[in-house]
Amino acid sequence: MRKNVIKLIHVARRKLGLDDETYRTMIGSIVPGKSSCRDMNIQELEKVLKALEGKGFSRTSARSDKRRTSRPSDISAKIRVIWRFMHIDGFVIDGSDVALDRWVQRITSQKNGGEGVASVAWLRGDMVIAVLESLKQWHLRVMRETMTERGIMMPVSPVNGRELRDYDSVRSAFIAARARGKQ
Repeated sequence: MRKNVIKLIHVARRKLGLDDETYRTMIGSIVPGKSSCRDMNIQELEKVLKALEGKGFSRTSARSDKRRTSRPSDISAKIRVIWRFMHIDGFVIDGSDVALDRWVQRITSQKNGGEGVASVAWLRGDMVIAVLESLKQWHLRVMRETMTERGIMMPVSPVNGRELRDYDSVRSAFIAARARGKQ
């Protein structure tokens, strides 16, 4: 506990831009007779920390509330969008990033010898492509099943009249059917 408070005081010192002389003078004015954290007990350290907070330092945890700090790749962004679509369409109950990350970990553990990737943000290379394609195939399958159950015609090619089976065509037909009130 004491070491953590000392670390926090030193972080505050750096964030507030205090030079060594100013810092030690300030400590001496808060806790008379002392100019170093090393010589203080926990109560004195807490007093110093409160004084630094009064000067504008704010405690923030090392872990942010945001799950990702890096900018997502285009492919991982597509994965998130499809996951959201599946939630909106009622195919997944939980549309959160946490639920997506659990699914990604399960899928990647099957493809990665039992060791799954814990977050979409950490997917790289062939693995991110494989996860995107798995999600698209799952979404495609459940959209087609729903359309068949409800008697909605599958999209057809205007050129040859054959049924279109690609993700974008089926997704567009699914959205159009929902807009017409067939969903």
